[in-house]
Amino acid sequence: MPSHIVILAEKPSVARDLASVLGATRRERGAILGEGLSVTWALGHLVELKEPHEIRPEWRQWSLESLPLIPEQFELRGREDRGAKEQLDTVTRLFQQADELICATDAGREGELIFRYIQHWAGVQHKPFRRLWLQSLTPAAIREGWKKLRAGQELDPLYHAARCRSEADWLIGMNATRYHTSRFGSRSQLWSVGRVQTPVLALIAERDLEIEHFIPEDYWILVTRYRDVLFRQPKKRFNSEEDAKALLEKLRPLPLEVTDIQAKEQRIISPQLYDLSSLQQDMNSWFGYTAEETLQTAQNLYESKHLSYPRTDSRHIGSEEAASLPALLQALPQDYQGFVSQLDLANLKPGKRVVDNKKVTDHHAILPTLDIPQRLDGRAEKVYAAVVRRLLAALFPPCRKDVTTVKARVEEEAFQARGAVVKDWGWQALYPHMQKKKKAAEEDDEADQEQMPEMQVGEQGPHHPEIKARRTKPPRRYTE
Repeated sequence: MPSHIVILAEKPSVARDLASVLGATRRERGAILGEGLSVTWALGHLVELKEPHEIRPEWRQWSLESLPLIPEQFELRGREDRGAKEQLDTVTRLFQQADELICATDAGREGELIFRYIQHWAGVQHKPFRRLWLQSLTPAAIREGWKKLRAGQELDPLYHAARCRSEADWLIGMNATRYHTSRFGSRSQLWSVGRVQTPVLALIAERDLEIEHFIPEDYWILVTRYRDVLFRQPKKRFNSEEDAKALLEKLRPLPLEVTDIQAKEQRIISPQLYDLSSLQQDMNSWFGYTAEETLQTAQNLYESKHLSYPRTDSRHIGSEEAASLPALLQALPQDYQGFVSQLDLANLKPGKRVVDNKKVTDHHAILPTLDIPQRLDGRAEKVYAAVVRRLLAALFPPCRKDVTTVKARVEEEAFQARGAVVKDWGWQALYPHMQKKKKAAEEDDEADQEQMPEMQVGEQGPHHPEIKARRTKPPRRYTE
């Protein structure tokens, strides 16, 4: 009798992609059937941990006397909403009929937990199972992954980490929430406490208190212009305007003397590829997207086969991905080919900041795939463009600047000026908004000057000092 394989994806859209590659075409409720295999799907977590009262009826009552809630064994329950219940019944039936199972949920901790919890719910832990581990959902990636199915037990440590996370959340959330609600709350007031939410809330509350209690202080700085170059006093400020004026009047008639000139080249190295966190930070900084909005958009682009798996904490790729970079770069949209043409694709040799097998965790850094989108709009276009630009930037040379630091003194008072001239934009050519515009004179105290006349150590001459009023600022509120 021929064996039958059941493949579990995490979402219906992913199941359809798998089915099309694996030759499953006959649809039925909750599954797609093929020759010797069935492709089915979860809807997120179809199985979850039971609530306290479902484990022990006496735990229904919220009281200090019942704490701590520590089950002898955690138990599972199926989700009760109609769509989830029907799908769980379908998956359970297919699992119980299968000769072998394939876990094809998202290749990460939570995807592993979704499969294992359903596996336990259906009572089929004894059946052989393997893992389909995908970095992207293109047909080529699916076929390659299918050739390299991993033994299910190989991912046991990932499952144990996911289960530990799930049970830790339950223990801390259930006990701490019930304690604080019973101790400080009321019938209509819930004090929600969680393993992650409460420390994050504490950080935000502490910062809010710092801002609320912050008392701004006025201070003054002394700057001077010599040969149209702005000189500042390093790290010196005055707590009273009178002191600043007294020094200004003392120095005004005295000459400024150049005491030291240092010129060197500054190299700003290329950025690393994106992991999820760094992508979220940039999208929030540039466009105001929340972390969840960026994640969902990247996930949609992954499911549309345009990006590799986004839930990664790695900023490197392996040698296998590196070998496919020339073909990927040549396939990028026409808008980027001007940058691609500046790379020597025949001799492309990314350094250790890009390619390092030892630093690739469960997934490599986020990359575009060979499935190039024809048209994207709104948030999807911006997230995709950010990933493409970051790939190109990581392969471009450093940005090079000539930086000149001139030190001077007026009597015993030290001053310093710094100028920077870009020799080669390098990777920063991909980010026009990073090419710093010259600030208005009133706001130019901290900016490097673009042009500096040639100076000599020992030269001296008249200068034009002035006082600028400043005020201390409170710490900034946390962004996403």
